[in-house]
Amino acid sequence: MFARISTVILVGFLLAALGGVFQAATAQTEANKAIVERWAELWNTGDLAIADEVLATDFVPHVPYYPQITDLESYKAEVISTRTMMPDWHFEVHDMVTEGDKVAYRITGTGTLPVAPQYTNAQICMGHFAGGKIVEEWWNYNMLGCQQQLGQIDPMGRVDFTWGTPSEVTGDPGTPEANKQLVLRQMELWNTGNLAIADEIFATDFVNHDVVRPDITGPESLKGQVIEIRAAFPDFRLTAEDIVAEGDKVACRYTVTGTPQGEFESASISRIAGGKIVECWWVYDGLALIPTAVESRTWGEVKALFRE
Repeated sequence: MFARISTVILVGFLLAALGGVFQAATAQTEANKAIVERWAELWNTGDLAIADEVLATDFVPHVPYYPQITDLESYKAEVISTRTMMPDWHFEVHDMVTEGDKVAYRITGTGTLPVAPQYTNAQICMGHFAGGKIVEEWWNYNMLGCQQQLGQIDPMGRVDFTWGTPSEVTGDPGTPEANKQLVLRQMELWNTGNLAIADEIFATDFVNHDVVRPDITGPESLKGQVIEIRAAFPDFRLTAEDIVAEGDKVACRYTVTGTPQGEFESASISRIAGGKIVECWWVYDGLALIPTAVESRTWGEVKALFRE
């Protein structure tokens, strides 16, 4: 009897302790999301005091095409530069996926430029948090789309650079670990070219949001893209650098390698329902996948045009 009572008491203590840990983790993830909202305010208002509030003093940013952005002060300078060029610059946060000390945030930046009255930059960022601040941040966006809007590269008839219309399909959200496995299988699809994996992991009404290739909209067109990419780059490979899951969503940050495009970064957020991926948002540097014969300006050079 006493042994049974002792066991019940011990289980009670363990459950209480685990409940406390869970509550603390939930409070921390919600606090990190609030920091991301304040981060957006920094860019939307230009109030540099917010930068000191949400970014660590030893903050490390990773922003493609911005080699001059290396620390907190150069990051602040870019906020000023962007808002000087586009006073109406605005970030909208669509999704946040948080786990542990990382948050992935899917956003759209919009602003007005002389040659692009509705300039749009769809992005997925990931932040690493410590001590209530962002200590490191990775940006992923489509430089090809930026230059198409700015007239540096032929837009090929494209006028919409947004994420597109979200899917309304719902279902069992699954568990974070099971959902991560689906996304890792999606990575295997790209790394092996085994199209049977697509039928295994994607819902029949799967919706693809690819800001580089808006024509890739569903399972069949995505299969075609896999064939196309692997024909051009037989050693094409995605390597997961970070993967976080929350609720029905999984965010992943990748390194992409292959001959002849070399190495670049990519990111995705996938939504799961009923054990399948029903929706996925992708962003990567489209310039890395076009022939090297195409000459393009760096973003810094493009911005200099508007200061002349």
